[in-house]
Amino acid sequence: MTKRGGKAMAQEKILICDDEQGILNYLKKLLQSQGYAVETFCGGRDLLRRIEEGEPSDADLLLQDVRMPDMDGIELIIDLTRAAPRPQIIAISGDSQFSTSVYLPTAKQLGVHSTLTKPIRAAELLSAIEAALAAAPKR
Repeated sequence: MTKRGGKAMAQEKILICDDEQGILNYLKKLLQSQGYAVETFCGGRDLLRRIEEGEPSDADLLLQDVRMPDMDGIELIIDLTRAAPRPQIIAISGDSQFSTSVYLPTAKQLGVHSTLTKPIRAAELLSAIEAALAAAPKR
């Protein structure tokens, strides 16, 4: 059990998928310091393999980079729409014109809870995570 906002709750599990090891390390450290259980993946294929072999329902939230060399994050989000129950998803991408005008809006249309651009500010990320988890259907 962890405490957030003075209220005891079960530890939420967050999956992070990004092809940049530095970002994975930063996000994992940040989220673990907030009491979250974290599992990281350096590519979409690794995450998809884990989901196919394991229990996708054990994850409460996925932070998904939408531009990765091994597998497009949008493709992965589409694949996850078939998972039941599907974790809440926050799509992230670099601050390029193409990412902000195409990738992130497409992810939003596919039903992700929210989108963030890199570099990710800790306060903005934590706020988005809390909102996504609060909006998740109760299991």
